Amino acid sequence: MKTLTVDGWPIEYTDSGTEHERTLILLTGWAQDHRLFKNLEPILAQEFRVLRVNFRGHDGLLTDNGDFTASDMASDVLAIIEHLSLTDVRLVSTSHGCWVNVDVHDRLGDASLGKTVVIDWLMAPFDEFHRQIREGHQEATYYAARRSMFDEWTASTDNLDVVDHVNREMTWFGGEMWRRACREIEKAYATWGDPLKRMTPLSERLDVRHIYSQPLSSEYRDYQEEFASQNPWFDPHHIPGRTHFPTLENPEAVAAAITEFYR
Repeated sequence: MKTLTVDGWPIEYTDSGTEHERTLILLTGWAQDHRLFKNLEPILAQEFRVLRVNFRGHDGLLTDNGDFTASDMASDVLAIIEHLSLTDVRLVSTSHGCWVNVDVHDRLGDASLGKTVVIDWLMAPFDEFHRQIREGHQEATYYAARRSMFDEWTASTDNLDVVDHVNREMTWFGGEMWRRACREIEKAYATWGDPLKRMTPLSERLDVRHIYSQPLSSEYRDYQEEFASQNPWFDPHHIPGRTHFPTLENPEAVAAAITEFYR
């Protein structure tokens, strides 16, 4: 892996498909790293230069230089874009790393490509989700809240990549990172209400494709399709899957949806 130091933090990234002119930056959610894209990256690297970025504190040594926010993580992405002199970067983000994605585009302004991809970002949060996030940033309750999420994410699958990612890779980051993540996610929803409200102010200069598998309810699909019918900048794209991790479960479909959107 390559490393760029930003404000004393090592920001790791992989760089593949470098013979291609178009560049994709893949961004995980909290308490995840480049391994989330291990099945997706080889497919995308056939058509794009692909960077898999580990946010600050998510490097292989779990560097701890103190507290940080989602805004700091966006600054790290901008630092990589500047360091590599990328002028038409294409972002792909998952879960609540999507708040970072949109923040980056917001700060890029007219330098933004004007298109981005978000994956399995909860557009209409439910009461149970808010409870899990609220309890997830409290010392006394975070472990049980995290376990309830993990159980939900693995209950409907025997996909070994997904089960291993949840139970081994995500827990590796520890309780402090999880509590920080839940604090920042709760703050984002308190500030914006939901992701659609966050993206709407940028709608005149940012088209968004949302690739998702969950939740599985038809109501959730209808909710997004109805919003899209009134807001053509938003493009919900459902793919088959039973988990919160389509990049691991169905990488071919995810790669096809990304490639088609950016083509």
